[in-house]
Amino acid sequence: MNYSSLLLQIENQLLSLNKKGLKYINIGALPDFELKSVIDGLEEMISIENGISEGTCKTKNKPSEKSEKYEESPKENTEIGINPEPADITDQNKVLNLKQQNITQTFAQIAKPQDSAKKINSLSELFEKYKACQKCALGKTRKNLVFGRGLSNPPVMFIGEGPGADEDTQGEPFVGRAGRLLTKMISAIGIERDDVYITNIVKCRPPDNRNPNPAEISCCLPIIKQQIEILNPKLIVTLGNIPTKTLIPDVPGITKARGKIKQYEKWTVLPTFHPSYLLRNRSAMPQAWEDFKKITEFTFNSTQG
Repeated sequence: MNYSSLLLQIENQLLSLNKKGLKYINIGALPDFELKSVIDGLEEMISIENGISEGTCKTKNKPSEKSEKYEESPKENTEIGINPEPADITDQNKVLNLKQQNITQTFAQIAKPQDSAKKINSLSELFEKYKACQKCALGKTRKNLVFGRGLSNPPVMFIGEGPGADEDTQGEPFVGRAGRLLTKMISAIGIERDDVYITNIVKCRPPDNRNPNPAEISCCLPIIKQQIEILNPKLIVTLGNIPTKTLIPDVPGITKARGKIKQYEKWTVLPTFHPSYLLRNRSAMPQAWEDFKKITEFTFNSTQG
């Protein structure tokens, strides 16, 4: 696959996500990019690639003329960001140089207005930033954005997958049947619900309580990452497959991952079953109870390092 075809394929994939409601994209440690800006940047790259390809084909017929012109007018090349090079550098290397520089400059321009963004240091500031979020289609169907609730410096942070109907109505996480079971399990290990922090990967209810899709998770990922950084819990308990695989993509399914200590960046993670799964599968309660007993071992019975 040539470079132009690869760019077109990437652009088509992003356009497809954009049509499905995804408006922002998270690229590693970079800030969230507006998807339209990325697509526009790719279109610009494709245009430059096509222009270079045409120019290169014409040049092959007159290599000596190209070389002489390049040496005579280095200022013209400097203006588009290419420093004068020795005459023995091939046209192909010049093309690659321009491609790399164009990619760097495109993403630099996208990120530029966000570099000066104020660093968020509190949950209240984070909530204010995202309370009117419409980055994905879930924002149009929700009643309330369910941000999270609990202690601002918790020893334990519980992360589920997304709000249900009761949570959407009340604007608080885990207040339905699954939430009541979670509260009982927390109390059974000697902790009050108010002494932990509870939230979900996605902050708006998926219709019909379906699982959130990758585009929706991607839109909410910056929020959950910042929540973890601000709260800095001693232990993160992920409830079910979706939160576990969102933070640690290479883990196996929850039935194999549960009860085994994992690591997300600098934080300790304990995966276990989601309370709604336990309501449907009572036989898994003993395993979940064994997992919950580890919570006190890794928080209240250990010294903070």
